[in-house]
Formats: sequence, C-alpha cells, structure tokens
Amino acid sequence: MKINNNIQALNSYRNLNKNQFATSKNLEKLSSGLRINRAADDAAGLAISEKMRSQIRGLKQAERNSMDGISLMQTAEGALQEVHAMLQRMRELAVQGANDTNTEYDREQIQKEIEQLKLEIDSISEKTEFNTRTLLNGSSAVLTTYKNANETNAAQLKDFPMVINPALKSGDYRLDISDIGQVVRITQPAAGIGQPDDVGFEDAADKNALGEYTINIRNYDDSISPKGASIEVIGPDGIPLDKKAVEVGTGATPGRAVIGGLSIDVEKITGAGTAKVTMEMKADFSVFYKKDNADFDEYDRIEFDKEITTRNGVVRHGGLEFRFDSGIQPSDDTEPNPSGTPSGNTTEFALINNALAFQIGPNTNQNVMIDIPQLDTVRLGIEKVDVTTQAGANQAIFTLDQAINILSDVRAKLGATQNRMEHTINNLQVTHENLTAAESRIRDADMALEMTEFTRNNILNQSATAMLAQANQLPQGVLQLLQ
Repeated sequence: MKINNNIQALNSYRNLNKNQFATSKNLEKLSSGLRINRAADDAAGLAISEKMRSQIRGLKQAERNSMDGISLMQTAEGALQEVHAMLQRMRELAVQGANDTNTEYDREQIQKEIEQLKLEIDSISEKTEFNTRTLLNGSSAVLTTYKNANETNAAQLKDFPMVINPALKSGDYRLDISDIGQVVRITQPAAGIGQPDDVGFEDAADKNALGEYTINIRNYDDSISPKGASIEVIGPDGIPLDKKAVEVGTGATPGRAVIGGLSIDVEKITGAGTAKVTMEMKADFSVFYKKDNADFDEYDRIEFDKEITTRNGVVRHGGLEFRFDSGIQPSDDTEPNPSGTPSGNTTEFALINNALAFQIGPNTNQNVMIDIPQLDTVRLGIEKVDVTTQAGANQAIFTLDQAINILSDVRAKLGATQNRMEHTINNLQVTHENLTAAESRIRDADMALEMTEFTRNNILNQSATAMLAQANQLPQGVLQLLQ
C-alpha cells in the first residue's frame, strides 16, 4: 500500500475532469442552440457555415432590394398611366377637332385643353420621383448619339440606335453593314400582282419607309383599249401616299407606273383588287465596341456578323435596335468587315448608359438593369400638336397614335421587368430557405442528442465524484497497519 501517490484518486479525478469538460460543452450547445460556437468546435464546418451566412444575409437583402425595385417601377408606371389617359383625351379632342362642324373659335377652345394637357405631361416628366430620384426626365435613360454625322449615316438610319439591352456599357460603338439588298414579298397577291419583281422602290435614295404597303386597284375598265384603272398606294403607317389613274394590262404605257414611291408593273394588272407587298432590306450586320483609351480604329467585336432582314424597317442586333428606311444603299461588299478599320458603310455612335441597377443577388454583378427614357412632349412627338385647323387636327390623330405606342412600349417594358422581379423574389426566397436549411445542418445543435449526452455526462460526473471520494479514503487503510 502507498500513501505518497493515490493512483486511484488521480484516475477518478482525470475522469471527473473529462466528464465536467464534456458537460460544459453540452451546456454551451444547449444554451446557445449551436453545435459550432467557436472555430475549435469544427474548423472546416465554421468556415463553410460562415460563407453560407454571407450568402443567406445577401439573399435576404437582395429580396428587399427587389421589392424596392418593384416599388420604383410601380411609381413610374403609375405616372405613365396618367400620361396615357391624357394622350387618350388629346386624341379624343383631335378627333373632335377634325370635324368641320366646328368653327375656328370652337377649335381654339379645344386647343386650350390640349395645351394644358401638354403642360401637365411635361410636369409629370419633371416631377415624378421615388425617394427623391426623378424617374421620367431622362436621368435614368440610355442615350445614343451619332459621332461625326454625315449624309451616309443619315441615309442609313432614320433615328439614333435604341438600346434594348440596358446592360451595355457607355462608350463608342460602330455598326458595320455589308451585302445590302432589297427584299420584296407579296403577302397578298391580287389583280395580277403576285411576283416580287412586280413591285419595287423606284429610287432607294428617296428613303421610303419599310414595311407592308397596300395597293388598291379600283375602277378597272377593260372596255377600252388600252385598259385603265385607278391605283392607290397606302404606306406602312396606314396613310395614303398617292393615287393615280393609269393604263394597265398588256401594252400599257409606260410599262411601270411610279405611285407613292413604288414602281408597279402595271402590265401585269388583270382586274380590280387589293394587293399587299412587304418592302424590307437585308444586310450583314456586325457591332463593335471601341477599346478603352484606344485609337480611332481599334474596336472589339461584340456581336458576330449576321445576315438580318429588317422587320418594318427595324433590325435588332447586339442589344441595339436600328431603324432603317430604303435610303440604305446596296453594297458591293462580299466579305464581312473585320474588327479594326471601318468600311464604307459604317455608322459610328456614342452610348451613355444611365440605367438603374437593381442588385437582385447576393454577389457581385448579380443585378438587373432598367432604363426609363425621358417621356415629355418632345420625346413623345406631340409638342407641336395643333387642332386649330381641320388638317392639323387630322394629322394630330396620327401623331397621338404614335405617342400612345411609344408610351405603351415603355409601360410594357416596365411591366415585363416587374413580372421578372416578382419571379426573382420567389427564387430568392426558395434559395434563402434551402441555404438556411443547409447552414442549419452544419451549425445548429441537435437538441435531443445534446440533452441525451448531457444526461449521460451528468450521471458520470456524479459517479466520478463519488468514486473520487472513495479513492481518497483508500490511504486510510495504512492506519490499520500502524496500530
């Protein structure tokens, strides 16, 4: 027997200390609800869960961002709804003014209301705000302007290119056009007109509008020689362009008649009817972006060459929309223009992107861009609407129809983006839920398991304490030997 070293007591103490440490861990997990309270608990698990926590908090904030974005778009769309109502009222007044039951005095009174409505449209454009951010004055628009505009550019494009991808960055761009040609399709054959070569533009340089033309052939008379008919041409916008009485049928002089900018083979006409023909242009298009701090001709290709046929004079390529008329001249180019030196058909323009970025994800560049153009009377094309004459009122109806279409396009874009954002919110919520569940499996404590372990360790603590007491009594047996 030994009294200097009580090995049994040391053993009991070691186990008691071990059990108390385990019990302390159990109490910490049970009180915090976390399996990992410090890096020492699970170093790898801590690193993974902290990264997940960043994503979870980012997702939650992105969800709030998306809701704020929807609120902004609803504010803009609500204002545009009122502008739409005013345009409809102005159109109603224009229809009223076009009626010659009105005197000059009557039309002046109609014009007074139109002028006030125009002032209010401009006021809404300047004053509509969300959290002090003005929405409809063009400060959130994507703007494009010609660089070194010349006659060639003017012949190629009717308007500045419009941006349909607001994610395009600001800078200098170039559109190359090659292999240009006319595309004629008879969409409704009638009265003998049924082949593409029966109709064409008289002179491409006249810059006729592209789209579907209507050819009305009336008063056909085959009782005379040569035969005759009245031909009316209506443009793609629905406005009559010209009407002529001409000789038709075999032997008609001249063989082709020019009416409303169209050259029509009148020798093919065999009767009365209505023919429709689509006049478009086709070409190879490529879009380039000027390198930052680069010389004039150093461009990067952002969209490969693609043969595109216009649709109602419109081409969409590289996130841009270009509007053409027949003034774009046929080209002898046979090879696509490479990146670098501009070709003869080149249009250069600058883009200034002020679009709003809605951060809809937890990470860098996970955003959606939305641009809201300036929507005042100038942008809508109604600044000079005047119904004080019958002709002016009649023209105002067409002008206001175009303005209504412009506004409808903007509202449709805002509505489509809002619907997209609502789906974004749903996706963020599902992702947030699933990622939180994954993080919980790593970081959170299983309370039932921890309580089971705590109960076991608590009993072991009590047992170890009792055994330590017994072990401390063992050396007292030496006293019996000393008696």
